[in-house]
Amino acid sequence: MPNLVVAQEIEEAKETAAKAETAEPKYPLNVVADASDLYVVDLDLPGVWKISDGERSLFVRGSNLLRQPMNRPRCIAMHPESGILVGDSATREVYRIAEKDAEPKPLCNARVGIAMALAVSPDQKTVYVGDAEKRSVLRFPIQGGDPELVVRVNARGLAFDADGKLWAVTPDAEAIHRIDVDEKKSEAIVTGRPFQYPNGLVWAGDHGFVTDGYGKTVWKFTADGKTETWHVGDPLVGPVGISLGEKSLYVADPKQLQVYEFDLESKQVKPRM
Repeated sequence: MPNLVVAQEIEEAKETAAKAETAEPKYPLNVVADASDLYVVDLDLPGVWKISDGERSLFVRGSNLLRQPMNRPRCIAMHPESGILVGDSATREVYRIAEKDAEPKPLCNARVGIAMALAVSPDQKTVYVGDAEKRSVLRFPIQGGDPELVVRVNARGLAFDADGKLWAVTPDAEAIHRIDVDEKKSEAIVTGRPFQYPNGLVWAGDHGFVTDGYGKTVWKFTADGKTETWHVGDPLVGPVGISLGEKSLYVADPKQLQVYEFDLESKQVKPRM
């Protein structure tokens, strides 16, 4: 009997490896840049891809079984020590995945509803989560723990600026908020619904960028609430996730099964997926 069990485990391992080798992107929803590497959340695979030196590989594969870890991964951030943080709506969790093919480690005791956005505090001690179910921004310690309410802002994208203020984009009338995480207060900066369907946000020095899925657009906005179109149309069809590199913006477009790299100065674009 033990030999049979071992044989079954070997066959299962072979099947898993074969699936990994033949897998293709299905719905690359979100992206985070780490130096020259990209990590891409694939909602429908499900799993996370790593793109390094022009090569794409599976960093971790989720489960196709409902309510199992990484069944519906949606958002991602780099962990300050190693690996990545991934929000998963199927299990109401945020996981740490320390290295390739590592077992996802749950961090928030299944007390996040639908994690749509993640950001790590500048001191690297706290994880902030945009929870679409609670229509709120929550936070918990980087090592894990029960989340606490920060503000009732329905964040779909989160990013810190150099002053430690947390910026959030929402699908609501008050489209962009600046959040004082110490005081647990938010201020609406952009109002009037200039975006059709905003999805992601990054902060870049003295301004931010927002993806607009229905508008096929990347918007630029400033701290005084002014907005302008930064890029619209081809090759974007339904941009969602966005991440900032040293000289580039990375935009995940699940409808194109692609992640695009935009040069911040020339706006030249190239596919990376």
